[in-house]
Amino acid sequence: MKNLTVFLLSSFVFFTACTSDANKELKNQSLTAIQEGDYNLAISRIEEGLQKAPDDAELHYFMGQAYRELQFKDGSQINQLNLEMGEKASAAFRKAIEISPDYKGRKFVVGPYTKIQSIWGAIAMAYIEAGDNEAAVKAFKRGRAEGGFFPAMMEYNKNIMASCEPNAIIFTNGDNDTYPMWYLQLVDGYRKDINVVNLSLLNVPWYIKQLKNTYPFGNNRIALELTDAEIEALKPQKWQTQTVAIPGSETDNEISWSLSPTIKDVALRVQDLMVLNILNDNKWQRPVYFSSTVAQVNKMNLNSYLRFEGLVLRLVSEKQDMSVELLQKNCFDVYTYDGVKDKNFQYVDELHSMYQNYRAGFMLLADYYARESNMPEVAHTIEFMNQKLPEKLYPWQNPKQKKYAENLLLKANEAI
Repeated sequence: MKNLTVFLLSSFVFFTACTSDANKELKNQSLTAIQEGDYNLAISRIEEGLQKAPDDAELHYFMGQAYRELQFKDGSQINQLNLEMGEKASAAFRKAIEISPDYKGRKFVVGPYTKIQSIWGAIAMAYIEAGDNEAAVKAFKRGRAEGGFFPAMMEYNKNIMASCEPNAIIFTNGDNDTYPMWYLQLVDGYRKDINVVNLSLLNVPWYIKQLKNTYPFGNNRIALELTDAEIEALKPQKWQTQTVAIPGSETDNEISWSLSPTIKDVALRVQDLMVLNILNDNKWQRPVYFSSTVAQVNKMNLNSYLRFEGLVLRLVSEKQDMSVELLQKNCFDVYTYDGVKDKNFQYVDELHSMYQNYRAGFMLLADYYARESNMPEVAHTIEFMNQKLPEKLYPWQNPKQKKYAENLLLKANEAI
């Protein structure tokens, strides 16, 4: 009897190992199929894997990505509604979250919460383009119900918008700093005076024409002198490193800077050309900002004229690294930090990276006060930061930065 038990147990272990190896191979095949754009093959392999392991969160995530890719191929097509694929993608990502709220499997850039948010944000945009604002509102709300647009993400985006002067134009980077702002404007009616301009979408004509002709999320349109026909004809432009300038106005100086190619050292992207067009045609009439989430390559080498004010960098006509007054006001009086208490905050790695911008603002203030020998303000700044962003809820991403903050606080307290 004992030998039979040992045999059965060893057989079970062998069967489990074989199943695990088979599923690993199916995962690899589905991953390769997704990367090669064969999404139907990927779905077939994933379904086969889920029959053997229905609670494999990573397989559900892969399924979500395959349907997500079938929803639309790239940003140029997000205005073309494919509700069926979007719903299937959202359901798969939601299942991955249900199985593993703190999903740690392989990702396609971002985790399942952000994927759900981008799916329903894109569906909302498609309804907007079709002129159905009511359906767009419902899509945004459904995205929230399914796991996206959660409080920590919404608060962060609200804080970005609260940083801006009235009637601002703000350039944003991607899904996490665009869709939530559109949600806030369309669903909550918050800061409809702002134009949120997504840099990735600035490469496609339909979006540029939307900014110029309607901007359905708010009250202002972008002033552009380009005709619709000229917008349709836009394409990357051959470019050599050269000096470009934005003319001044009665209150602002002309600015000039060296602009290098952004495509393989030979050309500018359409989005680069459009930023230049928007800045020129704006004529300093409206305040212009870049979200601090915008990647360096997308800032057009404007850094010398981008003034750090917290979660935004404002375009100014005189070189200035930061505004201490506005940074102080935003960090202490304008921003709220309840997001660190949101359970979803602990699960979303990309949000942790975004929250680094809060700490960056506080530490720049602390450094400034240290150089001014204002040690009471140094201590106040770091202590306020630690109170609002406690390490137990938001661990430091960089041990060296943590040590630097601790040493600076220690010196400040010793000097007081």
